[in-house]
Amino acid sequence: MEQRFELSYYPEGDLLEVIFDTSLRRVKQTAYHLRDGLMLFAAVDSAKPVQLTIVNYRRLVQMPTFYFNGWKKLKATDRKKLLPILNSSQVSAFVKLDPQTGYGYLPNHSMLNAFPLAA
Repeated sequence: MEQRFELSYYPEGDLLEVIFDTSLRRVKQTAYHLRDGLMLFAAVDSAKPVQLTIVNYRRLVQMPTFYFNGWKKLKATDRKKLLPILNSSQVSAFVKLDPQTGYGYLPNHSMLNAFPLAA
C-alpha cells in the first residue's frame, strides 16, 4: 500500500493540516489534544500518525518554545503510547516536544512561508 502525504494551509484561519497517510483516513483513530489548537490523530490499531492539525500555525512557529498543556493532562499510559508517534520522523518534522518538561516548538519550514502567497 502506497503512503501518500498531504499538506494544506488555510490562511483565513492560520490553520496547517498535515495528513501523514491518506490511506489511514477511514480507520479508527484516537485524537490527542496536545495544546489549544494542536491535535494529533493516530490510528488505533497500528499506532501510526494519521493527521496533525495546528491552529495559529504562523504565530506558534515564531515562538521559540511553548507549553503543551494537553500533553501533561494525558494519562501516563496515553503518553507512553503517543511518545513513539511524536518521535517518528513524520511527526517530529512538524512538532518537537520534550516529554519531561511539556515544552516544545514547531520547526520553521521555509516552504510553508509560500502558502499564504499562493492562496
